[in-house]
Amino acid sequence: MKQLESMGFEPVELGEAGYLFKYEDFTYLFMPDEDDDNFLRILIPRIFDVTDENRLEVLEAMHETTQILKYVKVCIMYETSVWACYEHYLNSTDNLTDLLEHIIHILETSVHVFYKKINGEEGPNRLLESEDDSELSDEELEAELQRLFEENIDDEELNHYNN
Repeated sequence: MKQLESMGFEPVELGEAGYLFKYEDFTYLFMPDEDDDNFLRILIPRIFDVTDENRLEVLEAMHETTQILKYVKVCIMYETSVWACYEHYLNSTDNLTDLLEHIIHILETSVHVFYKKINGEEGPNRLLESEDDSELSDEELEAELQRLFEENIDDEELNHYNN
């Protein structure tokens, strides 16, 4: 919590549920685990409503998004809403500022990829491998995610996603 505040965020406590904080167009939820101080979970809640009519399409878009992106799980919470979730085990070598910046960036990217998939738009098919089929380094993945974000997302889409 102190690290989020030191980075300029203003977390709002939600009782036992955790803490909300805003960054740009998204609201994030930090959910501490009182039984495990080393467990870090940050989510973007309620990114898409799930109905009986769209459940299959939602599941397909969630699956494709989770296959494309490392570290993020896109899942249905409370049976009616899609959430993007990042979980991490903290250790003494983690640079928490860098880690939090990465988490925020990849969660935001996951929302955009999910929306492309749910809308049937062509988006990236795989960000996990480089051209020579070897796994991307974290730096290469970050660069690819940034390219994807800059090329494919405009201000109108950002406003649509978060409303």
